Amino acid sequence: MEPHFAGVSNVSISAQNGSNISAPVLSNLRVTGNINITNYFTESAAEITDTTTLITEYKKSILSEYAYLTEYTSRAGEQVLLNDRYIDPMIVQRHNEREEKEQEMRSRGEKFFSFRTNQCTKNISLDRFFSPESEAHKDVPRAVILQGDSGSGKSITAQKIFLDWASGELYAGLFDVVFYLRCQELNNLSGEMSLAEICDCSLTPNEIAQILKDTSRRTLFIVDGFDELILSAPKDSLPPKPDIKGRPSTILCSLLKGRMMRDSCMLVTTRSAAVDNLQGVLKKPQRFMEILGFSEKGVIEYFQKFFEDEEFSKQVYEQVKVHEMLYTVCFIPVFCWIVCTIFKKKGKDGVRTSELTTTTSIFVDFMFTILKHHCNLDREKEFDLLKSLGQLAETGMPKRQILFHRSSLPKAISDVPNIPFLCTFRQQDRTFLKEMFGFMHLSFQEFFCALSYMLTDKSRVKITVKELLESAGNGRCNNHLLPVIRFLFGLSNKKVSRLFMGNNSGRHLPSFGRSWRSGSAECY
Repeated sequence: MEPHFAGVSNVSISAQNGSNISAPVLSNLRVTGNINITNYFTESAAEITDTTTLITEYKKSILSEYAYLTEYTSRAGEQVLLNDRYIDPMIVQRHNEREEKEQEMRSRGEKFFSFRTNQCTKNISLDRFFSPESEAHKDVPRAVILQGDSGSGKSITAQKIFLDWASGELYAGLFDVVFYLRCQELNNLSGEMSLAEICDCSLTPNEIAQILKDTSRRTLFIVDGFDELILSAPKDSLPPKPDIKGRPSTILCSLLKGRMMRDSCMLVTTRSAAVDNLQGVLKKPQRFMEILGFSEKGVIEYFQKFFEDEEFSKQVYEQVKVHEMLYTVCFIPVFCWIVCTIFKKKGKDGVRTSELTTTTSIFVDFMFTILKHHCNLDREKEFDLLKSLGQLAETGMPKRQILFHRSSLPKAISDVPNIPFLCTFRQQDRTFLKEMFGFMHLSFQEFFCALSYMLTDKSRVKITVKELLESAGNGRCNNHLLPVIRFLFGLSNKKVSRLFMGNNSGRHLPSFGRSWRSGSAECY
């Protein structure tokens, strides 16, 4: 029987999930019949967690997952704390003029790092990435591009930003939530997904969708490795909302363009070769920055962190500093890590005695580290790439040319989407911008020039090397070719040749019967 109020019949009161209802206040009324009160709230609605709690739990998971690094030589279960390796790199916003670029690439040792010291005055710290340009220009960039060469520290810097946000040390008053997207991982995803599903983390897609809805104006997306992204065909429509599904690369393009989550901010890392493509798909206003690697102070700090033992760190640093070429290229974080790893393996006794390893072998280690971890080529294409890099280096050495037009690049180089070992430089010529390419430093051009002789036809290499050695023996060799000759003997070292046998399809490097100078192949 329905409840009966005097003068009122068939009263029905209901509420939707998530709503409130207040009972009417009735007085001096007689109620007859059965009264039944039913709760129609579902369990899922009752369990909805507030956004602040979700973000707090999300931060805890980030601190656990991203606090560690897996290094190139790490075995299963071996990791190091990111903060035990991370050193602030040099990051600048201005573009060098051609003369400045060439001067830095040619300089070595103390002179090289003096250029770095001058550039330190223009260094931008991580906390200023999204700051206004100046008091006069208060616009805040919605998209920041962090460009750099292979091994320059782009990814570890992006991870450091993510970790510091989660710990409350960075962007605490600027971004409520930060999501980290690796383009290499997005390439491996198949099928159609929403943005919430692409932001794979400790949260569920529904929880991510709730956060995106509540924090759309204070959200930062870190997109790491844009140059590795395989873009969808242009005909794909760009979904305007985070809950619409599409191919992962299409969803990311919609995010980059600002069609989706237009009020959010972006931090995108990329290699220099892909900057032009990125600028065409990225929303504005933009801020362009370049990561240059370590300053001299940064190299010292890296050694100290890596070895922990202060005395041992000083010994290694002083020994590396004596080798001007090794010391110079330690500005590249990956190269610096390789040097420290080799020294650490030898231990303290090795440092106090004699040479730990040859300069050439460290360059070879660096070359194969970049090929393995920063490229995606089969072995045949790797070999073609090395030969082409060698040809390019050899072309420039006699003329002392260190910057090349794209038209000068061999096909095996220009066809590679992510060109390793080369940096991109844009030179302004009147009203035009010319794209130029150069090796990371002159030392690498000298190394690849020597490598080209070793990888070419045997009859030709014998004639070329003979001419080089004769000119050196007669005192007619220009000083700028001496490092090439040293690298030649370093590459003819049997130990170094075995590195190629282990890394490059068993290809052998030729060796010389007699060394130009006693022991030159062993010490270089």
